[in-house]
Amino acid sequence: MKLTAALMVGTLVLALTGLPRTANAQARGYVLLGGGLAIPVGNFHDAGAKTGWLGQVAGGITAPSGVLGGRVNGTFSRNGFTDSDEHFRIIGAMGDLVVSPKMQGSIAPYFLGGVGFQNGKATNTGVTENGVTKFAWNAGAGIGFRAGSIGIYIEGRFLSIRTPGVSTNLIPISAGIRWGGH
Repeated sequence: MKLTAALMVGTLVLALTGLPRTANAQARGYVLLGGGLAIPVGNFHDAGAKTGWLGQVAGGITAPSGVLGGRVNGTFSRNGFTDSDEHFRIIGAMGDLVVSPKMQGSIAPYFLGGVGFQNGKATNTGVTENGVTKFAWNAGAGIGFRAGSIGIYIEGRFLSIRTPGVSTNLIPISAGIRWGGH
């Protein structure tokens, strides 16, 4: 766990400090706040999980070139189950590397991928359970629409949580507001 966190931080530091800079260039920070759908896929869907909802908050930094960056992404999601009052909630944090192709104008596509940890817990089962925290990875793409320092974004990711036996897989689709850097 410590090694994974150290690798994420090290990669981000190298990516942001190893890039050439012009005299007036500087890294730009941003914050995302959004929500959307948590779509179960694979064995999680087969177990009866229904499409749920999610909330997302993220903070990131973009290198002076505007192409490479990193972010820390936090989510809370909840999925119900078919023919049951039970639901499954997931709280997690991911560290992502973000690549944004150079574009002119106010539309900015981006690709992201990273690793982190997710804590899952079944509720309304009649049994008190502790949440279980597991390693996870994700990859996806999004598009941002900017107007000055405020914009909107929409993104989709594939999230795989390394649960015992089989992975718990979701496709989080989120949209929201972005404040800060380009």
